[in-house]
Amino acid sequence: IIVKNLSHGESKAVYKNTTLDLRNYKRLQMFVHANALSLNDPYYTKLDKGQLSVFIRLGSDYKSNYYEYEIPLTLTPAGTYSTYSSADCYKVWPEENMLDISLSKFTAVKKARNKAKNDNGGASFNQVFSQYDEDNGQNKISIIGNPTIGEIKTMVIGVRNNAADVKSGEVWVNELRLLETNNEGGWAAQGTLNMQLSDFGTLNVAGKIETEGFGGLEQGIADRSNENYSRYDVTANFELGKFFPDKAKVSIPVYYSVSKEKTKPKYNPLDTDMRMDDALESLEGHERDSVESISITKVTNRNFSISNAKVGITTKRHPMPYDPGNFTFSYSHNHRYTTGETTVYEQEDNWRGSLNYSYTPVYKPFEPGKNLKSKSKWLNIIKEFGINYLPQNITFNTEMT
Repeated sequence: IIVKNLSHGESKAVYKNTTLDLRNYKRLQMFVHANALSLNDPYYTKLDKGQLSVFIRLGSDYKSNYYEYEIPLTLTPAGTYSTYSSADCYKVWPEENMLDISLSKFTAVKKARNKAKNDNGGASFNQVFSQYDEDNGQNKISIIGNPTIGEIKTMVIGVRNNAADVKSGEVWVNELRLLETNNEGGWAAQGTLNMQLSDFGTLNVAGKIETEGFGGLEQGIADRSNENYSRYDVTANFELGKFFPDKAKVSIPVYYSVSKEKTKPKYNPLDTDMRMDDALESLEGHERDSVESISITKVTNRNFSISNAKVGITTKRHPMPYDPGNFTFSYSHNHRYTTGETTVYEQEDNWRGSLNYSYTPVYKPFEPGKNLKSKSKWLNIIKEFGINYLPQNITFNTEMT
């Protein structure tokens, strides 16, 4: 990059449109060289250390939403240098010029900006917010808007004039690269408990938990989980008829289940390069509660049912239409409650009730030829002929949902 007659604060740059997710990497590096133009160049100006600086911008655009890292440049004097001399290599590519930054520093500046904005209004999304690098005090990290290293769409590398007068110079950049993958692992566990409560019922409990970074041996870093997931289920079946005397012949099968599921993302879905915990830490009050309720998905299911409850008492020899044993009753209620990123809340309730009646009369069919005493086989048809003068079964049911 050769810049000529840059005025104070002016910059020139090159850019590239791309699509990158840098969240799985820890560091960004680039070699930088700078020198003054030759004395014979008509645009030659005297240059001192730090009067030119190189910067790199990463963001969704190059004006309103980006991170910027700026390095004041150390100049390499004109001369001949050997490729095979490490000392000469360091003079051509000075260590002070090298871009070597932890990507977490970008999000740290964003966190500081957001905190300053919430505390006293000393920062804004529409203004550049800057801090100096703690490890390299002369280098500056800046942010404007709401960029994210999870969705880099534009990369800009440029040169800026920090001097009070017009300056020209030549800058070389080389080997922009990502280093050190974020190889933090996670863990997962699940368990099940089954209990048999004599002949009264059963109780089953199951649970599962999976943390961010968990994945199979065959999975790459990008394929591992980016969520903290937990779930538990409790299921119970009881026969409440056991609380009644055996003579009552009461049967009340009861089923109840509850399950709760929680999914907490590793990154804030509204700001995809900020860890969820860091994002919540920089917020207070209702704003914190709102972000938490939007980002964390919670699903609760409850089911309760009574199936074919009845009192099995019937008239001994001849069951009657009014016997309690002819009636059965069922009831169920299903409840589902969901909150999450795309749903403020969703509540669904289903009720169902039914009453069934079934009566089977006990009687002897009318057989008009039963008393015939003839032994003729032709009369067997008449002897065996019978008429059911009552219905064999009477049923009805009603259901409400």
